[in-house]
Amino acid sequence: MILYHFCPAHMVEGIRKNGLTLGKFPLLGDGHTSFIDDCQWLTADPDPKNQSWATSHLIPYSRTAYRLTVEIPPSRVRKLYRALTFVKDLKPEHREIVEGWSGSEDWYIYKGKIPPKWIKKCERTGA
Repeated sequence: MILYHFCPAHMVEGIRKNGLTLGKFPLLGDGHTSFIDDCQWLTADPDPKNQSWATSHLIPYSRTAYRLTVEIPPSRVRKLYRALTFVKDLKPEHREIVEGWSGSEDWYIYKGKIPPKWIKKCERTGA
């Protein structure tokens, strides 16, 4: 299955070398944040302009500067979840990170690490 991962310029070389290994799912609420580890965020939408999560004005760089094309092998698709499915059993305050965002129907979470050999292409987006 072909999906995409967007990242800022300062992270692309580390990802190309080590793969996607640092992804986390934030659990927001109750005045603190915790995380579910090994959650690599992917999307079926290749257009950087459609990534509603990338609109933050709190950081001084583009979160969609590079688009990585990731091929999940058939033997590993069982570790891939639609983000809307992934959150369905979480508390409502934890689901808000996915639900209600434009384009979230295209988001996926791969539960595990994505090795560099699954990254088939790396492109500068101009975003």
